[in-house]
Amino acid sequence: MLLIAAILPVDAVRASDTNQTSEQVAAEILRVQNKADDTAQLWSEAQLRSEDIAVELTTAGSNLAQTTAQYALLQADLERIAVERFTGTSATAMVLFGDPTEAMQANVLRSAAISAGATDLDHVDAVRSDLDKDRARVAALQQKNSQLAAELSSRQAQLEQQLGDLAKLRDHLKNEEVKRAYEAQLAKQRQKIVEQQAPAAAAATTTAAATPEQVKEPGVQLIASKPATPAPDQSSKTPQAPAPLTPVAAPAPPSQPVLDPSPPAAEPVPDPSPPAPVVVSGSGWLCPVAGPNAFGDTWGAPRSGGRRHEGVDMMSPRGTPLVAVVAGSATMKTNNLGGNVIWLSGVDGAKYYYAHLAAWEGGSRSVSAGEVIGYVGATGDTSANHLHFEIHPGGGAAVNPYPTVRQYC
Repeated sequence: MLLIAAILPVDAVRASDTNQTSEQVAAEILRVQNKADDTAQLWSEAQLRSEDIAVELTTAGSNLAQTTAQYALLQADLERIAVERFTGTSATAMVLFGDPTEAMQANVLRSAAISAGATDLDHVDAVRSDLDKDRARVAALQQKNSQLAAELSSRQAQLEQQLGDLAKLRDHLKNEEVKRAYEAQLAKQRQKIVEQQAPAAAAATTTAAATPEQVKEPGVQLIASKPATPAPDQSSKTPQAPAPLTPVAAPAPPSQPVLDPSPPAAEPVPDPSPPAPVVVSGSGWLCPVAGPNAFGDTWGAPRSGGRRHEGVDMMSPRGTPLVAVVAGSATMKTNNLGGNVIWLSGVDGAKYYYAHLAAWEGGSRSVSAGEVIGYVGATGDTSANHLHFEIHPGGGAAVNPYPTVRQYC
């Protein structure tokens, strides 16, 4: 990866060579953009693993502290009873003559305490074994945490290099000929992805059509065509009894198995085909990041505290302007996870969430589409400059924003 990152500046210079054709310059812009998107995806995945490790490390550390305290209490009891059995005095008095639990005396004192019926040797050994396991667990997690921190740092450095190169290359898009060539190549790339996904999507549709009953969330419309690799459903609810498919747009209410006189059906199985992606569109919808950016699709990925990732992480250099994707009302707030955030209530009825901003541009107010409302940063619970962006159609639950921002950014 480092070798690739080192080559990129040379490629960027070649792309600006006057001997390059518009097609070649466009191809180079697309190549660097794709590379940056891949790196952004890898960073997001490493960030998710890092959050998981942090949670595990906290739990393991707490367990270690408890086991250490338990073992210390057992040791103290052993020492106290052993001292009293050998001397007939209290442990406090023995302090005057030194610590009786030095290595040479520990086993003797331990045996004396056990023979006095103070505790059970197997219990002491079991606690000691747990202590060793907890220490090993914490050490292993600390090592993983260090490795992930190094990986994240490496990915961030690669992204900074790639986004810097991309910013220079995208200056060529001011040339109409290069812009047309780039848009044509981008359209071909997207069409190729659709064609590659088609067989899997058709197979998923066939499987769904062959299933007489499917579990379906209220308010979700069945869509025949579905992508090959959509993000997983973020709902954690237990599937309800399946309802039969109907040709109407709204889903039929769940059936009541207890009232059904027919023989019991097989165990309900959730629909293996997740909902089709929602692409928010409209006249004047804009990319939220007004500058070079890179991102992957991590929708629905597990997050700490039982959360799910409900947005898209758009990597971009610190200070890159952020704009209102549609006209509406922007409300500036702060919170622990997102740092400096913005809720944009759009005139299209949707709500949009911007997080980790370095700063806002102005205060809460009505804004026009494309108006600068803030700047990319790393506030809140993150270490890398990026925009966490969410889409809430109708102001309700979030939907995967990746298909939308991929279309407009």
